[in-house]
Amino acid sequence: MSKKTDEEIRFILELFSKAEAQNIPLWLESGWAIDARLGKIAGEHEDIDLAYPAERLADFMAFLDVFQTANYEKTDYGFLLTVRGHLLDCEPCQAEDGKYELEGMPHGSCPETKEGVLNGIPVRCTSWETILWEYFYYLEEVPLSNWREKDFVSYRSVCEQLGSEVVTRQHAAFKSRNSGV
Repeated sequence: MSKKTDEEIRFILELFSKAEAQNIPLWLESGWAIDARLGKIAGEHEDIDLAYPAERLADFMAFLDVFQTANYEKTDYGFLLTVRGHLLDCEPCQAEDGKYELEGMPHGSCPETKEGVLNGIPVRCTSWETILWEYFYYLEEVPLSNWREKDFVSYRSVCEQLGSEVVTRQHAAFKSRNSGV
């Protein structure tokens, strides 16, 4: 494991631990969620994708301000922020019936249970189905011919975890929910 990846893991664990101490649940998304769910690091990451409770945005921002932050950028889905040299790509999840859900994702997108592990420490991650749907959205934005090798490797890992029947069902549900998008 590279020094950069080791530093990122330590940072993620510190961030999650301190957020939890303030009762702010966080979920890893995308590449880090895949690695945590598999319990192994597949390679380098460009950023750290996080989901946070939308109704706790002010608390989350105040919490992040304690760290060395820079380069805040609002996006159409949330915000980007550099914290101690690590790029955070943050997306709000909404409270629905006592659970958190990401907009436009399958039900159960932000499980309460810690279903991933980094350095032997359990962390919350978005669901496998949600990670799969992220790839379905990515396919709409980026043609396969422009995918990087790591995109294919990660997508294959997600599909292997879910199995072909679940992937087929989820793709049909995705297309049904997003027809006309």
